[in-house]
Amino acid sequence: MATKELRKRTNWQTKSGAKALKVEELFQISLQNALNSVYPEQFLVDRYPREFRDIYSTYPLPKEMLSKIYNVDVNEKKSNGKPKYTWGISMDFAIRNLKNGKILFGEIKRQDGWTEKTNIQAGRGNAHERSCKYFTPGLMKIIRETSGISEEILPFWLVFVGDITRDPRRNREIAFWFQQYTRNYYMWRETDDVSDILDFFDKNLLPYML
Repeated sequence: MATKELRKRTNWQTKSGAKALKVEELFQISLQNALNSVYPEQFLVDRYPREFRDIYSTYPLPKEMLSKIYNVDVNEKKSNGKPKYTWGISMDFAIRNLKNGKILFGEIKRQDGWTEKTNIQAGRGNAHERSCKYFTPGLMKIIRETSGISEEILPFWLVFVGDITRDPRRNREIAFWFQQYTRNYYMWRETDDVSDILDFFDKNLLPYML
């Protein structure tokens, strides 16, 4: 599809309306409405997907390791029948193609940064570093298997917001981490304007979901 197609669907969103929403809400509503206009009833932009909520608590450890740690019965249930222990990860969103089952998982990472109005210490946050867990073999494997998306790209999309998007140090770090996977992260510098991020998604990620 033409790159302009999703961008055209942003007309409903005024500047004042954008400022009234949190970034996560703006992202979800804008993308969902744009996709609905082009692909009616085909996509769902889901917040806080639950696929990975217990991947740690259900992961079996070898007996030798269990004998050396404080161990609990991970199969124990609460009085309502639900698991007592659920350890895993909670991502911010999942973009689901309801027709073919493909899913693109993602997170929106907000962080301060070093700009002309601050100093280098302003970029000392580590939200961007915490996102590196998605590159670990275990998480990469399970997210890719669940996603069903081509191995040409990563099975997740990280959206950065805040001054980190203009930080000369952090931009270099993140660009170095992703290298040939530049489709899988986005610096959302003007969050009042959804057209550019829709354009980016349309051009770089949507083709892998169809």
